[in-house]
Amino acid sequence: MTLKKHIVIFVVFLLLSALAFSGFLFFADNAISKLPHAGYANFNPLEGGEPINVSYFDKISKRVRTKHYSFTSEAEPILLKGYEVVPTYTTCDYFTILNEPLKGSGFTENDQNSLKKKVIICDTLALKLYFNTDVTGKILELGGENYIVAGIFEDSKNLMDKFSKDGKERIFIPYTLAESPENLPVHTIVYDTTTASAGYIEQMNTPQYHFTSLTEKAKVLNTIKHVAFLFIYLACAVTLMYLWYKLCAKLLKEIGDNLKKNYFIKSFLSVPFKYIAFVLIALGIPALLVFAFIKSDFSIFIVPKYIPYDNLFDIGYYFEMLCQDAQYMNTLALFGDTYRINLYSSTFSTCLWIGAIFLILFVITIILLLSLLKKLFKK
Repeated sequence: MTLKKHIVIFVVFLLLSALAFSGFLFFADNAISKLPHAGYANFNPLEGGEPINVSYFDKISKRVRTKHYSFTSEAEPILLKGYEVVPTYTTCDYFTILNEPLKGSGFTENDQNSLKKKVIICDTLALKLYFNTDVTGKILELGGENYIVAGIFEDSKNLMDKFSKDGKERIFIPYTLAESPENLPVHTIVYDTTTASAGYIEQMNTPQYHFTSLTEKAKVLNTIKHVAFLFIYLACAVTLMYLWYKLCAKLLKEIGDNLKKNYFIKSFLSVPFKYIAFVLIALGIPALLVFAFIKSDFSIFIVPKYIPYDNLFDIGYYFEMLCQDAQYMNTLALFGDTYRINLYSSTFSTCLWIGAIFLILFVITIILLLSLLKKLFKK
């Protein structure tokens, strides 16, 4: 293979590796940005039992602050201007716990207690109903009653997000406006995992609910990212150390040949750049690698459910967990909004496949680079 052809093949594989890694980061970062420090508990009828009522939370109100949790209760779908929507009763803290930014004030605890008729909708539904997304303050007729649109949240147009959603258009209403608020069935519980209340909520006697910690899911994706960066670091370290060895050996040979003819001082004065280059390369490359290792903090946070302690690069283990996750998700029939749970599951699967493709491409790229360097040093 000619040198020119070798360089072209190396560049092609380098670009393919960069493209795969960019895709890997795009999907991982997208999911991480949408997984807040929160937990989900979705009603799962396959576990048996009935969903708890809102009145259940009166029993735990002394131990759990109301601002640390929220819930949703979905009513039967209705038609609104020809579009099917799902009235969803919730509390004023729902979007705050999920770290979902709103355009508008939303509804406050005071609005909730004083029975003010306000709703929160997504920008996609706003566009369908009003042909505009800037509709805060407008009137929305729902069930023969007039409500004020008090908040708009963004419906992501990302392809992965769209695949993760259930397609329901939800209209969020203060639960106190329901006909019998205390008897509303709770389909989803959301809670802040950074507070002491989280442990109590997770230990509630509610086996009919499926609990998911979005915080832990984000840590899993961050760890997979960290492993990918560690792999890149190790590959770059091998390449740089090979380059270090070849350059040091070449400079040492040239300096040694010069020393055979001259004393050290005369030799140094005759070829000072070679001495300086040798010192810089001999000390600089190892120092650079150590500095990069320390600054990158490769003390990886291990999530034992997904990453084995004995071998971080056991790819078979990851795919085994992938299959187990898929089988487990198929045994669930969760009520309520499962968007973030689905987003994690689909992102986890996608990142493993893209990550595997990237690793194969990157290994081939490094092999091509090392063989290219070998050819160059021979010349």
